[in-house]
Amino acid sequence: MPKKILVIGDVMLDHYVYGSVNRMSPEAPVPVLDVEREEFFPGGAGIVASTLAGLGVHVHFLSVVGMDVPAAGIMKLLSEAGVNFLPVEEDRKTTLKTRFVKTKPLFQMLLRADSETRRPISAAAERAVLERLESAAKDADFIIISDYAKGMLTKKLIEGALAFARAKGKKVVVDTKGDIGAYRGGNVILVPNLHELGAASGKDGMKNEEAEVRACALALSKSSGSVVVVKRSGKGASIADAKANAFRTWPSMAKEVVNVSGAGDIFVAIFTLALASGKSMDDAVKLANAGCAKAIAKPHPAITLAELPGLD
Repeated sequence: MPKKILVIGDVMLDHYVYGSVNRMSPEAPVPVLDVEREEFFPGGAGIVASTLAGLGVHVHFLSVVGMDVPAAGIMKLLSEAGVNFLPVEEDRKTTLKTRFVKTKPLFQMLLRADSETRRPISAAAERAVLERLESAAKDADFIIISDYAKGMLTKKLIEGALAFARAKGKKVVVDTKGDIGAYRGGNVILVPNLHELGAASGKDGMKNEEAEVRACALALSKSSGSVVVVKRSGKGASIADAKANAFRTWPSMAKEVVNVSGAGDIFVAIFTLALASGKSMDDAVKLANAGCAKAIAKPHPAITLAELPGLD
């Protein structure tokens, strides 16, 4: 039977503009991209939701979008991916990220342009999300919160979602670019990247060194009461569990890197699905590492069930 996972978080539209560069602009010292094609993909928490759907998961997705063209594009793409998208619309600008990419001789991003609203969602939208939470999470095996700090995950919404999860005995995986301290609780697994771990530990410019990562991850695990899984890019991922005084690292399996955009979201999707399927924490991290290694070797990171033979 397919697993059921609820994703709550900031959704955006990823717009890729591909082309070739054969000259510099006479107007400024910048390359001229001769546009050849364009593609659109779900972004942010939408990557988590669409990745899970592609892996055979029954996905409910709670997010907030504006009433604009990017929102229509997001809803179309998620519908095509098989995601049960439950949007709460309000008068705000939906996040649109446009990446201009040179494809030859190597895949290289030249520029990213963002158009978005980062203010907190309205009280009405907040209430609407909380009202939909119970029905969306009713049969969920896991809940994922993907907080891109775009304004959807307000203090009240975070507290409401975590209180609901505790009351119903639901496990929550949290990936946040916001305040990690807002996500505390024994039913929560925190999945920060190195920058986010550094911010939570008061260490700007944190280095990817084992001793420092170990100390900071165990401290965060102790203060939050949660298991912490640190996404460490080229060095793989580490698990910190202060209650067991345990810290271990699983190395990256990447052999070729083309595009890392969205890799962290794909890691969270695979990791959570593995846990929902009964895998151990270690096996879930190893599977997520393996999946990410295959995903980032593509121009647009993605993963299929056939590429994850250990996920059964």
